[in-house]
Amino acid sequence: MCAYGAASILVFTVKNVKLMVPAIVWISLAAIGVCKQAPPARLETLATSHFRVHFWRQSRGVGRLVARVAESSFAGICAELGIEPFGGNDIFICETEREFGEHQPSAGASWAVGLAVPLAQKVVLKSPSLAKNSREEFLKTLKHELAHLALHHCLGPNRRLLPRWFDEGFAMIQAGQWEWSDSLALTKMSLFSSMIPFEELAGSFPTQAGSARLAYAQSYSFCLFIRKSLGPRGFARLVAGLQRGLPIERQLELIFRMPFDRLVKGWYDRVHRKYGLYPILTGAAFFWFGVTLLMLFAYLRKRAAAKRRLAEMEAEDEFIDHVLRGRYH
Repeated sequence: MCAYGAASILVFTVKNVKLMVPAIVWISLAAIGVCKQAPPARLETLATSHFRVHFWRQSRGVGRLVARVAESSFAGICAELGIEPFGGNDIFICETEREFGEHQPSAGASWAVGLAVPLAQKVVLKSPSLAKNSREEFLKTLKHELAHLALHHCLGPNRRLLPRWFDEGFAMIQAGQWEWSDSLALTKMSLFSSMIPFEELAGSFPTQAGSARLAYAQSYSFCLFIRKSLGPRGFARLVAGLQRGLPIERQLELIFRMPFDRLVKGWYDRVHRKYGLYPILTGAAFFWFGVTLLMLFAYLRKRAAAKRRLAEMEAEDEFIDHVLRGRYH
């Protein structure tokens, strides 16, 4: 269309017929060059010992960073699980929502910024520009999804016994993903609601953002409680039991010598002591909040007293003025 438009204009502007044909050819070629679209962005791949990182040309720097961090983080995760790092894994860095959605095996939560597809040995991430998060948050998401990949590979066919709460809790611990919003979720749970039963979190998590945040916070906190209680070796034996097909709830009952619900209650009591009303009332933050309120109250009271005194002085001046006027008239 650009070439034909230029040629049409030329017909009305070039009076010399002999020059019309070569001019049309020249302008047509120039117009084609202008109207031709830029070549599409090219998907690039960077191969490492255990990963193939796929990214668009504009995210080359992010792709190289992912390749470097993925290798070092993956080695540590696999070491905690007692397995050797394995290859054949793909990491895709997406620049559009549509591209991210094409990699999902099913409809995911709208707020998700990363996912793992263990059976396909695939991790899919929204680029920092698409997810609108910091590079630190982006790398934590990468480590989170790598933990899913390693844990599912470790369990093999017995991954079907893996409760979702343990899967997510382990991944959050590996990524160091505890945030202030997680503490807030547990505080709200302790003060205003109740926990989500772990039986409900065994197969799936809530899709609503607020409930999902509590589910992740519970999972992290409970898994950390188990990990600290068992120590590194005991935690490794717990994972090894899953490898052999032993349900994790049954293993925990045998290890702690109590029913699973009593173990959960013990964890919940600790959470309540840490995030309930008493620590809030006795905490440093609440103390300084109270001091600030007292100072504000004193300031407002002093300001109100000053206003009253000023009003009294103005009334006295007005009274004196009236007396003086009456005296001289």
